[in-house]
Amino acid sequence: MQGRINERTRQHYLDAMGIQTWFPRQILPNALPPREFDFPEEEFEPETPSALSGTLESVQTSEAAMGVSTAKDLLGISNTVKTKPEAKPDAPVINKLVTETRLVEVSKFRLVTLPANEHCLVVAEMPHSGLNQFSRFHQRLLSDILRAIKMPAESDPLPSSEFIWPLGNIGLMEHLSQDDSAAADAVCAYLSNQFGLARRKVVLLFGQAAARFVIDPNRSFGDLRGLQKGLHSDQHFVVTHGLNELMKLPALKSEAWQDISPIIKELTLS
Repeated sequence: MQGRINERTRQHYLDAMGIQTWFPRQILPNALPPREFDFPEEEFEPETPSALSGTLESVQTSEAAMGVSTAKDLLGISNTVKTKPEAKPDAPVINKLVTETRLVEVSKFRLVTLPANEHCLVVAEMPHSGLNQFSRFHQRLLSDILRAIKMPAESDPLPSSEFIWPLGNIGLMEHLSQDDSAAADAVCAYLSNQFGLARRKVVLLFGQAAARFVIDPNRSFGDLRGLQKGLHSDQHFVVTHGLNELMKLPALKSEAWQDISPIIKELTLS
């Protein structure tokens, strides 16, 4: 009897706490009656819903088509639809834009120019970055070379001037071309205006940049090395390794002398 009371009390507690009660398989005496559960009625579904929906869609489509046709007939609009041809890209214009926007690699170099004497001009390539790169050691090496070709310097140390390329995007410079051809024109104009390039009998060019941008930017340094014809019949260009290279690699001095020595014979004949 005590067990039945406890079970009934437990059921009341569970119901008060909102917990779904459970019942054993056999009905206990004095237990709460089971709750009735209403099962939902089964909804009737048509056997062929797709057929009905397809019929409805076809009816709506035909009605819409009839409405459109009637409206076009009233307005006098033809049923023929004119398709606009696809626009073809203009190849020359695109190529031109690509060419204009293509980045051009700009050469960077620094040239130190020294008027050795009335007849000789020296143009030496130096590293593009840095300050005070033409040191007393460069001066000493250059003085030895000038004495060897019997064209000694008029003063010691020689006055020097620098030319740095590119010139920078200042003012109108940003709108000018800075390719190799423009660099060569700028170097020649600088040497002609500042140092009288055309009146010099001998122009010593030390380094690749000095040789290419004074003589021809399209020729290789190996092709330019040695004795080259100048701007006129009485002028000669002498091309060899840079002064920095000769100081760092003494083995190149023999090659440099092979490049420079032929000018001695030319000066003797003249």
